[in-house]
Amino acid sequence: MLPLWTVLAQEASLEAEHPDPDATVLDEIRFTPGEFAVDKGTGTASVTVTLTSLKAKPRELKINVYGIQVVDNERKPYYFSSLMMGRVVMRFDDKQNYLHYLLQPEVPVKLTITAEGIADTAQAIRLVKIVFEDSAEEGRFLEAYVTGSESAGGPSSPSDPSSF
Repeated sequence: MLPLWTVLAQEASLEAEHPDPDATVLDEIRFTPGEFAVDKGTGTASVTVTLTSLKAKPRELKINVYGIQVVDNERKPYYFSSLMMGRVVMRFDDKQNYLHYLLQPEVPVKLTITAEGIADTAQAIRLVKIVFEDSAEEGRFLEAYVTGSESAGGPSSPSDPSSF
């Protein structure tokens, strides 16, 4: 196990190599926010995040689908109703715990998360939480927080989820 300062230094160097003010880098995966939209007519929200592996070799990504949540501007969380990563589609009703996906080095893959039952008072989706397995330690899961803008349409700078 590496000391914390070594891990932080590695992640800081990765961010320096791939400067993107809207992206979050965790476990050598860059999470870049895309569209964060709310459709008040249907009561659904759609969030698109692009994932890019920064590792030199392909890596398996194991997402805990029941850990995925989208959070609106009123701090109300919602579970996904469906998600799509590449050509893989999963619905909440499928009752599968994990989505396995092979990420290729520097090949961006879109993850689209749809949530239903969005409150009428929700103006925008502010945050999405993606839970995935640590590549260095099997059974340990990490949480990536990707933020959207105040309006329902574009990304903003990532921030600490506790600030919401």
